Amino acid sequence: HTTSRWLNAATVLADSASVAPLRNLPFVKAVKYIGRHIPAKNPPNRRAKKRTPINGYPKPEGGGKFGYTGLQNSLLNLQPLHLAGHRGDGIWVAVMDGGFTNVDTLPFFDSVALKGRLFPGWDFVERDGAVYEGAQHGTSVLSVMAGNLPGYFVGAAPDATYFLLKTEDTAGEYPVEEANWIAGAEWADSIGANIINASLGYTHFNDTSLNHNYLRLDGRTAIASRGAAIAATKGMIVCNSAGNEGNDAWHYIGVPADAPGLIAVGAVDFDGLRAAFSSFGPTPDGRIKPDLVAPGEQVVTAGGLGTQLGLSSGTSLASPMLVGGLAALWSAHPEKTAAEILDAVFAAADQAEKPDNERGYGLPNLTTAWLDLGGFVPYAPGG
Repeated sequence: HTTSRWLNAATVLADSASVAPLRNLPFVKAVKYIGRHIPAKNPPNRRAKKRTPINGYPKPEGGGKFGYTGLQNSLLNLQPLHLAGHRGDGIWVAVMDGGFTNVDTLPFFDSVALKGRLFPGWDFVERDGAVYEGAQHGTSVLSVMAGNLPGYFVGAAPDATYFLLKTEDTAGEYPVEEANWIAGAEWADSIGANIINASLGYTHFNDTSLNHNYLRLDGRTAIASRGAAIAATKGMIVCNSAGNEGNDAWHYIGVPADAPGLIAVGAVDFDGLRAAFSSFGPTPDGRIKPDLVAPGEQVVTAGGLGTQLGLSSGTSLASPMLVGGLAALWSAHPEKTAAEILDAVFAAADQAEKPDNERGYGLPNLTTAWLDLGGFVPYAPGG
């Protein structure tokens, strides 16, 4: 089903009678059950459709260049970066999700597609190239980064290049999806992605015997966390939603948000306060999680048809909001490393001096990070 260079492992679809022969192979160290095989339930694969030009779209009064995304983008202080022309150009973003329904037709993505900056990568669930199906979730996630209808809806990084990867099986929840996560991350690394966004998380499964417990959230135990920890050492920025269980009995972050080096992103409302659903840290080994927060409550997203808009809440939106901001920032300083970009972003977060396990290091001011990286030299008369 998948292989992993990083973990020296393979995911194999096999029946119970095949397990003993697998274990007896001389090069196999161990075999572990990670869930039953779920037959594909998506509609038959379809080719990407042709885009239909739109004649116009409504613009809100006083919406400025961002339109309806102005408030959410302003929480990260993105406007100065965009005004300076830094909107993600040259930055490659891999987006891992459960599907990207209608991304091939929605006008929000005309700009990024027609400029050759939108690529269907791979479906690691069904092992084919069809990604414009399966779930609207990935469409919403992508829109807050890549959407570009000036004056109506502008994402955080509309000039970045996006690669769409389907790793989530929407038909059920099993640890095999964690293996898919790693396969997607290795694919992203292989093509030279700068940033990964994964609005995915795993704690409980259809087979409850496979559930994670809190003590497993040490970044070294769960399959996806082990792979994510390696991904974070490859020169990429890896962002993952922290989880939406802050109100539940299980209120901790999920897998692989517990991985060291990965940026677990929590959600805040438009006042900058932790959204009630946003999951908590710390990890059982005492590390602060989430790492950073971004807008994630009542975020404006692309709707399902035409120029419809929607409102969505969740750390699934907070993570791509931050990723879009990071892409815009990195495009202003392409010579910087991932570590240098992150150092500036953490230093510019509003809890940098006093992080906690509700908001991590806080909400970053990306213009401050840009200035700290040397992004703007004030004009000096006579200078």
